Amino acid sequence: MEPGRGLWWLLLLAGVAVGPGWYIYARFFSGQLIGSHALLQTPAPQSVSQTVGLEQGPVGIVLKGSVGGRRFGPENRADFVVEVSQNGLPLAKEVLVFVDAKTASDAVPDRTPTRLGLAPIELERGDTLSITVTAVGAQTLTVHDLTLDIRAGVRPSAPRWLIGGALLALGAAVMLILGFRR
Repeated sequence: MEPGRGLWWLLLLAGVAVGPGWYIYARFFSGQLIGSHALLQTPAPQSVSQTVGLEQGPVGIVLKGSVGGRRFGPENRADFVVEVSQNGLPLAKEVLVFVDAKTASDAVPDRTPTRLGLAPIELERGDTLSITVTAVGAQTLTVHDLTLDIRAGVRPSAPRWLIGGALLALGAAVMLILGFRR
């Protein structure tokens, strides 16, 4: 292997990993967990209330559960509508979908933890959030350990220095790749 070839691979991986890595971190893990509520997979709407202060924003809503392993085959799914409101005013509404596809040879599917999240919600004032989760559709997939997590102080976007560093790493990797091709 040529000297420097490892460097451009490292720079390329660093630049590419920052985008998806930051998205996953910000949406599902950043901030502080302020509420966790076990839910049932039922067509009846389930409501959760959480008091938040203005300083706790932005707020992240994450629906977690365990489903079978993702393999090729017929698709099974469970759709949930998550609605967030504050003092009767709607703040967010999204359909979150758990999907599992497995082959007929899967006797006992393994459980894969899955996290689905709403975009971070900016707060205009501190008060009680009302979150309603409703299972909709055919519900051909059983979601085990269904939980609604509420996170305060989530990071909605990457800091500028991180974006600049990732772009710089990608640019350096491209320049190194082009330099080795000659």
